Amino acid sequence: MTAPRRKPPAKTVKTGGRERSEATRASPRRNDPRDRLRRILFLVPYAVRHPGIPVRDLARRCGCTERELLEDLDFLLGVGSPPFAPDDFLDLYVEGDRVYVALHQSFSRPPRFTESEAAALAAAARALGGEGRERAVKALRDSVPRDRRASFDELVERIYAGAPPARDSVLGRLQRAIAERRVVRLAHHSASRGAESERAVHPWTLAQRFGHWYLYGLDPARGRPLAFRLDRVREVEVTDQRFDPPGEADLARARLFSDPEGDPIRIRVGPRSVGWALSRPGLALVKRLERGGAILEVAGASAEWTTRLALSLGGDAEVIAPAAARRHFAEAVRRTLERYAL
Repeated sequence: MTAPRRKPPAKTVKTGGRERSEATRASPRRNDPRDRLRRILFLVPYAVRHPGIPVRDLARRCGCTERELLEDLDFLLGVGSPPFAPDDFLDLYVEGDRVYVALHQSFSRPPRFTESEAAALAAAARALGGEGRERAVKALRDSVPRDRRASFDELVERIYAGAPPARDSVLGRLQRAIAERRVVRLAHHSASRGAESERAVHPWTLAQRFGHWYLYGLDPARGRPLAFRLDRVREVEVTDQRFDPPGEADLARARLFSDPEGDPIRIRVGPRSVGWALSRPGLALVKRLERGGAILEVAGASAEWTTRLALSLGGDAEVIAPAAARRHFAEAVRRTLERYAL
């Protein structure tokens, strides 16, 4: 590992009759560590592919100042792989005003992650956001041995990498109840009956489906597991009563649950959008239509979610069944057209 040898000569600029170094000009500080992580994840492979790139050009590519770039390079001097011998760190240095990065030989081939390692990275990638997050998740899944990918899929849905919820929020109470295996009492609004009910539930796991968070757990009164949309849960009371943990088969079903209160919704998609729609998770092909269109079905989604999906395709899709979902879509179209009426 070689430390940066020297910083590039500071470029002098004139501002208001006074001269000051470009490297010391005031710039907004990037306090969010996610910004730095995004920058570094781009910086390293780009510098490897472009050896000797000028500091100024690399900073412009990273969307930061030269000072911020040099601070990132100093930070990267501490990055390496176990057992952290001197030659296990990044070989990085600045010579003149040019940057050179040489990866350790262990980076010469894609790593083989365990499913838990890959799932943790996938959850972090989703939390970071950005256009390439789904490609990153797919690459992580492909890095897992084939016989462990089902386990990876389950773990990805159960790991949440965002900011922790407030302890007394609905989500915070449910997370605590799941971890401690405590029965909860829910005040839950039933969309099918249009009424609120209270019930005791053994909370098993939380999952995100089609734009909504769900609690999946056993309803002892009905004798079967059910899914509860969290935006329909008004109140949660964590009791002192304990329950036995669910079996692996029960948790495996949690990845495949459908909203028990709604029928599958069908969407007619035109030829411009059918390829994209078929690539989306949860959308299943029902029938191919003439001229390249298709009828697709989605289970476990709300009328609101499918309406937003259809409208996002710019007139190339419509909700066709069931009748309630079709009416919801038609009403949304009517309201949208009224906004643009002259």
